[in-house]
Amino acid sequence: MTLTASNLRKTYGQTRAVDGVSVVLRPGIVHAIVGENGAGKSTTLRMLAGAERPDSGEMTLDDARYAPPSVIGAAALGVSLVYQEITINRSLSVAENIFIDRLRQFTGRLGLIDRRRMEGAAQTILERIGAQISVSAETGRLNLGELKCIEIARALSTDPKILLLDESTAYLDHREVQAVLRVISELKGQGMTVAFVSHHLDEVIAVADELTILKDGQFVGTYRTAEIEPHEIHRRMVGRELAKSIYPPRPAKDPGKAARGSVVLEVSDVAVGRELSNVSLDVCGGEILGLAGLKGAGAEALFAAICGDLPMRQGSMTLAGEPYAPSTPTFAWRQGVAHLPGDRNNEGLIAEFSVLDNLVMAHPPHHGPLFDRAAAIAIARDLIAQVGIKTQGVDASCRSLSGGNLQKVVIGKCLAVGPRLLLLNNPTRGVDVGARAEIYRIIRQKAAQGVAVILSSEDMSELIGMSDRLLVLRQGYVTHRIENAADVTEHDIIGHMA
Repeated sequence: MTLTASNLRKTYGQTRAVDGVSVVLRPGIVHAIVGENGAGKSTTLRMLAGAERPDSGEMTLDDARYAPPSVIGAAALGVSLVYQEITINRSLSVAENIFIDRLRQFTGRLGLIDRRRMEGAAQTILERIGAQISVSAETGRLNLGELKCIEIARALSTDPKILLLDESTAYLDHREVQAVLRVISELKGQGMTVAFVSHHLDEVIAVADELTILKDGQFVGTYRTAEIEPHEIHRRMVGRELAKSIYPPRPAKDPGKAARGSVVLEVSDVAVGRELSNVSLDVCGGEILGLAGLKGAGAEALFAAICGDLPMRQGSMTLAGEPYAPSTPTFAWRQGVAHLPGDRNNEGLIAEFSVLDNLVMAHPPHHGPLFDRAAAIAIARDLIAQVGIKTQGVDASCRSLSGGNLQKVVIGKCLAVGPRLLLLNNPTRGVDVGARAEIYRIIRQKAAQGVAVILSSEDMSELIGMSDRLLVLRQGYVTHRIENAADVTEHDIIGHMA
């Protein structure tokens, strides 16, 4: 089944998100769509999947006019979409989420759902993509990577001929990414048409046969992946040459605690729920401490304890030498502990609020008892410039921003409090390579100004490129300490994680 789009255009208000984009998706071909944040990639996929209607342009499916009225309408024609953001209902079971709009197919004679048959069908699909998830698992306790695997299973449950994946590996760890890439290759071998958006060019190069580059909503070109070099893809995406390494150089200094500056946070023998046990660490002003580990290894539980979201069941912490036991996230923010969560939409911001409201919500300026809007505007404008947020203005709704720009808003919110400790959970998730370089520069700049940074990431190259020291977590314990992150490889870290 071939899906062809010609000269698509889509405008939101005064913003032209897509302007003259054309793409051809063919059977047995994996087609990547790449570009910077705001380039129009997700909007293009949503138009192909019936989630958005183009203002102009034409689409055909096997040479027949194609204009699906909705995602459900597109699925009925064999086109399924997996969204970038998590769309799982945590109050439903795993199987119910997979078959959410087709539960009737499992209804028995008395009008009751045959749960055993539904769960068997769901488990079969999960096993097909290599997801180690049981249909009996409690959805509310699953991590983001597991939820994303359920969404991919949901899309495959309609037996599509064309599968569209919008940043579907952004929430996955190394093992889960490899599983999804294997599934894409298998689907290609079965003759399926697959299109996907990814900011990780290693994934594009690994599985894509063709790629289409977009820039500022406009079509740049379509290329055979094997015939274009990664640096040339970068250049055509961003319109400029990128440095060989996107990671800023580490400061030149001797190893040792004294050289690292004074300790900002010390964690001693801390345990949190069932996820973290007997962990001890410290991080000093001016350094970036990396945390490596598979999902559920303990990094998120550690962050939750440090930012006051979960209580410690044992152990103690000090902040700048003083006892520290945050009772709430608000208390932690007021102490200068800023947290960038892994799920920006549900935990990092309020999408219905404006850019300004989100940037200053953790530390709103006041004039006496009243909110000081003039000061808030000045703060927001400074952060927009500092972080490089693409927006129509401070009062624009966050709903109007691309995924990468939403991530920058959350980073800006963290910087707005003047932090002394930054907790960063996958800070460049869903962010293009050009924007990642800017975010890395900001992180290193804040460290140079004396801020202590703890960085947790599923991107091994990010951990190695940005961290001064590394701790490897496995099943809630620190299993390995690396004093110089520049001396290790991704293979070394993965070996300690497994």
